[in-house]
This record gives sequence, structure tokens and C-alpha cells, in this order.
Amino acid sequence: MCESKVYMAAAGGEQLVLEDVTTIRPETDGYRLVNLFGQQVHLQCRIKEIDLLKHRIVMEPIVSEPATQGQSESTQ
Repeated sequence: MCESKVYMAAAGGEQLVLEDVTTIRPETDGYRLVNLFGQQVHLQCRIKEIDLLKHRIVMEPIVSEPATQGQSESTQ
């Protein structure tokens, strides 16, 4: 079988998100995972690692950039 387990990288290690994943579909703001049984999960993440021999995919959350403070103001 060609199913994989998908994990989310976290500070303390990795957390299992979904087993028996057969489809990973890119979307505008992340990925949609679909498993063998039709269960779907949408993740706002990016791919960190894919190991096809171990049937393992690791995602990492998308971290938004903090707003910059002290932006220059126009002077007259």
C-alpha cells in the first residue's frame, strides 16, 4: 500500500495529524489531506519533509510575519 502518515512539526517534536493519507492537494492557504477512508483535513502549513520509504510526511505551520513597527512617515 502507498498510504502515508502526516505529522505536524511542533516545538516538542511531531504530532500525528492523519493516517492512511492517499492525497495531498495544494490550496491557496495550505494543503488538503485526504485519507483512504475519505476523511479530509485542511492545514495551513508548508511541507517540511517527505520520506517515501518510511511513508512519512512532515508539515510545519505557516508563521505569519509580525507587522513592522516604526514605519517611516512622510514629512512635508
